[in-house]
Amino acid sequence: MTRARFKTELKLFALNERAAGKRWPIIQQNIQERFHVPPPTVRAMEKWGKSLNRESITSEMMKDVKAQLPKIEATAQMEVGQSLFPVILKAKESGKDMEAAAWTWFFQWMEAWLGREKFKLYIYEYFKKRESPSPNETQETKL
Repeated sequence: MTRARFKTELKLFALNERAAGKRWPIIQQNIQERFHVPPPTVRAMEKWGKSLNRESITSEMMKDVKAQLPKIEATAQMEVGQSLFPVILKAKESGKDMEAAAWTWFFQWMEAWLGREKFKLYIYEYFKKRESPSPNETQETKL
């Protein structure tokens, strides 16, 4: 089985940029800046636009996740055992909120895993989506 040269995240980024009306050379530059890899060719990106649909994107994402699972599982087990439990015990012993300590640890761990910029972007996007009204919501329901 051959490994895809570009991750699904990069492909989706390229297609979203194109859907936003950006030209291919700009998209290539943005890819290089954001992902720190040599950009794909215009031909490859055009092929993605023609061949990627909802099912194929979902399939590619599942392959990416499955490939990362063993590494993620081992890292998570080690981190929980070596880092989280001591944080919770220390919070308990000092009379602090154990749940707050655990969540703080979790967010720090996620930031370390994703990198500060990606973590901030995902948190920002999450709250932006949660705080924006749904298309069905009217002004009256917001009051």
